[in-house]
Amino acid sequence: MRTRLTLLGTLIFVLSLPVLLSFRESRPTEKWKLVWYDEFNGSQLDTNKWNVLMRETSKHNELQYYIPDEVFVENGFLRIRSSKRKYGSQEYTSGRLDTRGKCAPVYGRFEIRAKLPGGRGMWPAHWLYPQNRNWEMEYIMAEAVADGKESMIPEERPWYSEIDIMEFLGHETGVVYGTLHYYTFDGQKRTSSGTWRSTTDYSADFHVYALEWEPDSIRWYIDGNLIHATTSGIPHTPHYLILNTAVGGRWPGNPDSTTVFPQYHDIDYVRIYQRQRE
Repeated sequence: MRTRLTLLGTLIFVLSLPVLLSFRESRPTEKWKLVWYDEFNGSQLDTNKWNVLMRETSKHNELQYYIPDEVFVENGFLRIRSSKRKYGSQEYTSGRLDTRGKCAPVYGRFEIRAKLPGGRGMWPAHWLYPQNRNWEMEYIMAEAVADGKESMIPEERPWYSEIDIMEFLGHETGVVYGTLHYYTFDGQKRTSSGTWRSTTDYSADFHVYALEWEPDSIRWYIDGNLIHATTSGIPHTPHYLILNTAVGGRWPGNPDSTTVFPQYHDIDYVRIYQRQRE
């Protein structure tokens, strides 16, 4: 009887093999090729790849002072530490680093494996920002639109965009946000955003946060699950990567007595891919 069952199982597998092969062959021939990465396997941050920010204030009423000693490599991880300590005018310190002037792709797959800080008032983020933002021209254009002279603005418009690969509020341990901020051709600010809700605590372990930015669409993922997708407002200019943890601010609220310090935003790797067409 056992021999018959074994033969039957083998026959079913053989008969289904063409179907399995057909499924594999039906996958798209386009692939992502790794073009830039950091695995953080050394003892120090690679300054050929990263800039570390020193800054006192931020625009969202945050409470941290960004200082370099809150960004370091330890045991194979990039660590962004947030501490309750007075520095300058602020009561907290934290870290922010970016690839400005060192890596600023147009399109690509951005993949970051990270363990997020938790607690009220913690606001970690992975995001993309324009490499060559023209603040003066944006102001001139905004004035022209307000004055009804929009038709006089050149076709090449430097309205900025911001792509938030991942944002997390430390008191919402199972919620992750992915967002595109952009301007329309005539200068109207728009947002396209998705929210992932889960019973998982994203401050308890590592997860993979990814974004696929293509000429006609942007898609957000967490652990391979699609969070959001849009085909509107897609930017076509170089954007560099920013990794940071803000403390407090209008959106997350400020830390309270339940928030434990120091907090750590640990990053296992950052990988950037470009689409390769066969």
